[in-house]
Amino acid sequence: MVSDQDGTVPPRGWELPREPEPESESDSLAELVEQLLALVPDELRIRLTEALRQLLEAIRALIDWCVARLEHGAGAEVEVHDIPIL
Repeated sequence: MVSDQDGTVPPRGWELPREPEPESESDSLAELVEQLLALVPDELRIRLTEALRQLLEAIRALIDWCVARLEHGAGAEVEVHDIPIL
């Protein structure tokens, strides 16, 4: 079976040509960010990029701290105190 569009055989020989997949939301978002950065002066773009890098490093440090805390507390026994009700 030959494809009507360009005269080539489809990948499995019998498949119909596929429609191109629509852009994902992340691709659209990345394009939007690139377009917005193109409008920003170079100095401000560099500062924004550095601020974003620092934000991502802070988030990573927070995640590392949470994981370490969970791992440290997983084996420890929790002390329970009775609270008298009056």
